[in-house]
Amino acid sequence: MGLIIDNEDMCEKFKGLLEEKYFIDKSNIINDFNKLINRNSEKYVCITKPRRFGKTSIAAMLVMYYSKSIDSKEIFDKLKVSKGKSSDNKEKENEIKQYKEYQGKYHTIYLDLSKNVFSFETLDAFISSINCKLKTDIEELFPNSKVLKDYDDDIVYNLKKLYLETDKKFILVIDEWDYIITNKKFTDKERYNYIDFLKYLIKDNSYLAFVYMTGITPIAKELSQSTLNCFMEYTMLNDEKYFQYFGFTEDEVNELCEINKNLTFENLRRWYNGYKSYNGKKIFNTWSVVRALNSNIIENYWSPNTNEMKEIINYDIVGFNEEILELINGNTIEIQLENYGVEDILNELEDILNELEDNEHVKEILYSKMVTFGYLTYYNGKISIPNEELIRNWRSLL
Repeated sequence: MGLIIDNEDMCEKFKGLLEEKYFIDKSNIINDFNKLINRNSEKYVCITKPRRFGKTSIAAMLVMYYSKSIDSKEIFDKLKVSKGKSSDNKEKENEIKQYKEYQGKYHTIYLDLSKNVFSFETLDAFISSINCKLKTDIEELFPNSKVLKDYDDDIVYNLKKLYLETDKKFILVIDEWDYIITNKKFTDKERYNYIDFLKYLIKDNSYLAFVYMTGITPIAKELSQSTLNCFMEYTMLNDEKYFQYFGFTEDEVNELCEINKNLTFENLRRWYNGYKSYNGKKIFNTWSVVRALNSNIIENYWSPNTNEMKEIINYDIVGFNEEILELINGNTIEIQLENYGVEDILNELEDILNELEDNEHVKEILYSKMVTFGYLTYYNGKISIPNEELIRNWRSLL
C-alpha cells in the first residue's frame, strides 16, 4: 500500500466504515462499474453530489476492492457485490464472474485534490507534490523499475512509462475534483490550466482501465463538450443510474431504524428525507441520519455553507426572496433548470448574472446552483426544499 497507489488511508477508511453500527452495503455499484472496465467510450464516470452524501466512502470502497496490493477478498465476499445484482440469471452469472476477475486485479491511483492544497503557492507545486508521492510509491512497489532511473517532472510521462514497462493498467479514483476551481486558492489562469491538466492526465491514456471522478460541482456545459468530454456525467439533475448509492434510500433507513429501536422512520423522514432522484425516488442525507441514530436525537446536524446561501439571497433578483419564502412554507415552484457547473465559477457567476437581462434565466441559474449544493431538490420540473433540516437553515437566513 502507498501514498497514492493502493492508498492506505482509503483502505483504513473503508475498514472503519464496515465496523460502524449503521453501515449500509453500497457495494453493488462495483457491479455497475465492472461492466465499464476497459471500454474506451464508457470507462470515464463523473458523479457529483452535495456534501455529506457518501462520495468519499464510495471512493474508499473502490480503492479497497480494485487494489492489487490490498487483500480484500474476505471482506468483499461478504458484501452484496459478490452475489451479483441483476434479476436476469445469465447477467447475474456474468456479474459474479466479473467480481472475481477484477477484485484485486489493478493498482489504483487515489487523488484527493483538496488535500493540503493550501500548503502550496502555485498549481505546479501542488501537481509536483503528487508526482513526488508517485515516485515514493514506485520505489516501494516497483523497486527495480527503469522509470526510477529517469524519473521525469511530468507525472503522465512517468505513468505511461510504468505502464509500458509492466503492462499493467490503473484504476484512477479522483476525489474533490472541483475543489481547486471552487476555493480560488490559485490564479484564474492556473485554474484554467488545472482543467487542461486533468484532460492530459485522463483523456485517451492507455494506462487507465477505469476512472471514477467525484466532487460537488458538475463539469457541465462547454467543458464537458470539449476539454473533459470523455466523461459520462451524473448530477443531482440527471442521475437515474447511480442515485441509490449516494445517500440512503427509504428502505435502507427503515432497516437502520430496526437496528436503532428508538427513533421512528417518520421522524427521520420528516427531518432528513426529501431529496429526489431523476426518477422521483427519495433519498436521505446520510450524514444527518447516522448522527441522529448514534445520538438518538432528532436535530439539525448538517450545516451548509451559509455564506453561499446568503450570497444567493443577496443577488437582489426581483421576486426571488418571495419565492424562497414560498418554498419555506412547503410549496413547490415550477421551473426548468440547467446544469450549474465549474464553468459558471471560472467565468465568475456574478459577472454572468449582471450581464443577463432575463430575470427568469437568472433565477434558473441560481436555483440550479442551489440544487447542485443540496439546498433544494428538483423533480418533474419543480423545485422544493427537501426537509425540515433545510427549512430551518433557510429560515435562519431570512
